Amino acid sequence: MTPIGSLRSASQSRRLLAPLLRSWYRPTVLGVETLPRRGAVIFVANHLGFLDAALLSVASPRPLRTLAPDELFEPPLDRVAKVAGHISMDPTWPDLAAMAAATQVLRAGEALAVFPEGRRGDGRVASIRHEAAYLALTTDTPVVPTAILGTRQTGMAVDALPRRKARMAVVFDQPFTLSSHGDVYRRCVVAAAGETIRQRLADHVGRASYLTGLRLPDDRPDVPATPERTHPDAR
Repeated sequence: MTPIGSLRSASQSRRLLAPLLRSWYRPTVLGVETLPRRGAVIFVANHLGFLDAALLSVASPRPLRTLAPDELFEPPLDRVAKVAGHISMDPTWPDLAAMAAATQVLRAGEALAVFPEGRRGDGRVASIRHEAAYLALTTDTPVVPTAILGTRQTGMAVDALPRRKARMAVVFDQPFTLSSHGDVYRRCVVAAAGETIRQRLADHVGRASYLTGLRLPDDRPDVPATPERTHPDAR
């Protein structure tokens, strides 16, 4: 199984990140009052820039793990990723070990963050991968659509840092639970649940952009698209 860092280390890294981000940038957090304070929950967020996971970690009222591409577990970022409690996932193919580790986290009543677009881009959620849908269905975990804004502007590279004092926002929507009308391990059931997540998240991102006045980037960086996949157990 994919190793998982301790929840204590994830909490400590979050406390270290918070003052750094708030001293360099101007983050706003909205919707915290709607979030469950205990029990398993999956935050599904759009993906714009390099700071998305760090910003979401700081904005969350409780420590969380993040499904992260395995490239983050290579030097020089590997130690940071492990301490932060990230779960390594192969983004090129359904990763059984990562799904088992994420399931373990949710069964323990912890919080998990997933960026279902699978890569940084314009954050409009035009297409997604289905890991979040699979996990939500098989563990009966509520999903929280989460809008991240301001971490990348038009023309910026996906691995670039925003300018100092840039405005950013994390806006949480109300949690919802997916309902299925069939075997949750069937590919078509997972795909339908994934489309529900995509629509809910895309709509929420649009509303959050209007509410905060923070526009999404107008460009789509030239990064190879991650294939839309379903967990390999799905039939």
